[in-house]
Amino acid sequence: MDDELLAVGDRIRSRMPFGMSQRQLAERVNMKTDALSRALNGQRGFSSVELARIADELGTDLYWLVTGDPDPHRVRIAARHRWDAGQGLRINPGRQHDDEILQRVAVTYEAAFPEGPSPSMSLPDNAPAMREILGEHFVRSYGEVVEDRLGVDVVRLPMLSTDYSLSIGSRAIVILATTPYWFRSNWSLAHELAHFALGHHGGESEPGEKDEAPADHFAAELLLPEALIAGQDWKRMDQRGVAELLWQTGVSTMALKNRLASLGVQVAAEVAAALKQTTPNLIRANAGEDQGAIGGAKQVIVRQQQSAARVFPTVLVDALQRRVESGAVSPEHLAWVLDVPVDQIDFPEPDDDQDFVDAYEQVLAARPSHADLEEWLATTNSQPAQ
Repeated sequence: MDDELLAVGDRIRSRMPFGMSQRQLAERVNMKTDALSRALNGQRGFSSVELARIADELGTDLYWLVTGDPDPHRVRIAARHRWDAGQGLRINPGRQHDDEILQRVAVTYEAAFPEGPSPSMSLPDNAPAMREILGEHFVRSYGEVVEDRLGVDVVRLPMLSTDYSLSIGSRAIVILATTPYWFRSNWSLAHELAHFALGHHGGESEPGEKDEAPADHFAAELLLPEALIAGQDWKRMDQRGVAELLWQTGVSTMALKNRLASLGVQVAAEVAAALKQTTPNLIRANAGEDQGAIGGAKQVIVRQQQSAARVFPTVLVDALQRRVESGAVSPEHLAWVLDVPVDQIDFPEPDDDQDFVDAYEQVLAARPSHADLEEWLATTNSQPAQ
């Protein structure tokens, strides 16, 4: 009796729904009941076809059934959804378009990390603990701090209709749509971190509607903790005070207004008037040239530019550069990440070593053409979500 075969059988049993018999499973995957029983008990091996059918029937991951480990390339996605009052639900109308960009990100990670990216650290499941790890002034360099202290990659890309969290294997990645409105990106980053921290990427399906409210609550606790709100004198605060608080916490007037309402905080008329303004107008109006909390209009522009810039995590760029320089992958991956023409990427030239020349020609031949990429994306998008 083989211990590895027994382990596969145990994993299959753990995924069988309550009430499902071995006979029922055998019928659904076109196996004889006796053959399934012997395989589950380690007395015979499963064929690859049998395991694929079982994984499909049980709605589980084939890689995990075979190895007991998460698939290092399995992709799970969660998206920010806007509230549609007419339909009474959250919607993401741009998902079909965004999927092409998300798949390109996944392909890029696979090129950089052929064995799968390294796992992210286990995130604390409560906002105060995460805030303590990030530090008091983390919104000043939010993305960099998240990468350095949480091991979560942050990508910023144009042309996305909304923001996403993406897990590849056990690597956590947040993908933000570029925008000069940093406060929107800050909230989205907190919201997507919540999906990871609360285990919404750990199931067999993507995070769903039921996960949105807990993620929003987590984001509110992370960016506007109750203790911080309670420590303000809302009866005496003026508009400049509101603007400086928004700058320090990195949130919008709407986010602060909603947070105050949820905590039942009564505010002065001047605070209420400030919260009716748009965030950029309020902050610009109170960004003097002195060295106050905001530090002048220049700092506002710098924060806008940082939020609107196309960015990939340094760990990904470094891995891609190493693999391109070794001739292991096409330079087109690195060109896309750096947003430059492919002919600007240094690529090893063949020398007199015939083995190297052969390897070089193989890499060139393997370069994906534009047509290849479109065909791959069309095939991927036509498959049901995993």
